[in-house]
Order: sequence, then C-alpha cells, then structure tokens
Amino acid sequence: MEKKTTYLVMETHPAYAILLDNEGRFVKAANCGYERGDRLESAVLLRYPQDARAKRRRRIRMAVSLAACICLAIFGVEQYRYVFVPYGKIQMEINPGVEMEVSRSGRVVELNGTNADGKSLIDGYEYEGKDRYEVADELADRAIEMDYLADGGEIVITADAQSAEWVQVSEREIQEELEGHLAEYDIRIVISTASEKMIQEETESITIPGPAQETQQSVQPSGEVDDGDSGYGDDSYGDNGYSGDSGYSDGDDAGDSGYDDDGDD
Repeated sequence: MEKKTTYLVMETHPAYAILLDNEGRFVKAANCGYERGDRLESAVLLRYPQDARAKRRRRIRMAVSLAACICLAIFGVEQYRYVFVPYGKIQMEINPGVEMEVSRSGRVVELNGTNADGKSLIDGYEYEGKDRYEVADELADRAIEMDYLADGGEIVITADAQSAEWVQVSEREIQEELEGHLAEYDIRIVISTASEKMIQEETESITIPGPAQETQQSVQPSGEVDDGDSGYGDDSYGDNGYSGDSGYSDGDDAGDSGYDDDGDD
C-alpha cells in the first residue's frame, strides 16, 4: 500500500510556504492561507524552470556516464583479448621442439614442449609477461647451455594462424631477431617450407574469373534420315505417262484435211 504524503508548514511567505513532508524533504508550495505549524494532507507544490533544467542536466550527465562506462567495458574486453587471448602459434625446432601461443600484442600466453627434449628445455623456465622475441632469444640460449644447439646447428621457425600476413611477418621478425641474437655463432635460422606453402596456396586460391566463353548452339538432326532419294524414279522426267504416241498415225493423215484434192463439192 502506497504511503500517503503529509506536510508540515515550516515558513510562510506572501506567495509561497516552506513545507516539510513526512520523508524529511523541504518543498515549496503555494501559500493558500497557511500558518506556521499547520499540518496538510495535500499541497500545491511549486516547480520552477530552473528545477526542470537541473533535472534535465542530471539526466544528461547520467546518460554520458553510462555511455562512458559501456565504452570502457568494450575497450577493456578488446584490450584483454589483444593482450591475453592466443591469436597464433610459433614453433621453434632445434632438436627440442617448443611451441609458443602468442596474442595479437606479441605476448606469450602459453609455452609447450612438442617432444621430450622440448619439455626438458622449458622445464623451470618462466615466460609469463614476456614477448615472443625475448622468449625466443632465451630459449635459444638455454638450448646452447644444455648442449642441444651448437655451431653448425639450425633452428627452424614455423608460424601458424588464420592470417597469412601475420604468419609471414611473425616468421620473418623471429628469424631476424634470432640472427641478430646469435650472430657470434654459426647457426642457421630458417623458415619452414610448410608455412611458405600455406601462404602460396592461399594466394593461388584467389582467382580472377576470365571473360565468359560464348556457347555455340548445336543443331540437332531431325528424326528422318535423308538417304539421297527424292522419292521419284530415275526416269521421272523421261516418262510422263505418255507412251510417245500422240494418238495420230504415222501415215499422211496430217496432209488430209477431209476435203477432196480436186476441190469438188
């Protein structure tokens, strides 16, 4: 049940009065003939334009603060993913095999040995808070100290990620870093051909379609087969139904017109 608000008149002025409600708040109300000490069940509270502006400013400040909190939360999530979430892997094959899981910032978030010697190489090594270059240099130094690597040796670098560009850049930068760090040794730093093949396949998979080829419509033969015979005999024009006899005798009937030669009647 909603509690009813009551007021106590604290001060009176010609146009307004100062009231104290039952929740301990001071409010201004129209002075309807009140006297100090009166108890009121209802009052006409006064609201000034500046009060509305102040309330609107408070709402704006709250909205801006909320938007800032949302932006900070989004930025914090993205920053966390950028620093702590694995984005790709970098493998170092010496004889011990080790694999670094690296975030977008280059920070090593996980380190594993891919074989027994690799697990022995990273045993007791602290990689937390270090980037991929520092970890690669220190692992190479540990491999030399533990006689896994010496002059004439080789380190094979292999990177793996969804982005072929990230793979190519990471392998090249790790190669340059190790070459500079191990410059006093005769150690080759090479990039695995497996990653180069992956980049080449990804490049070749992007094909540009050529112009559309015109298709020729083939004419299908009809069901009847023409054997070269027109349906007429060989002498279709030589034999036209007449036997060559015009119906007149070969005699001299043509010279006889039916009249006597002597002209007699």
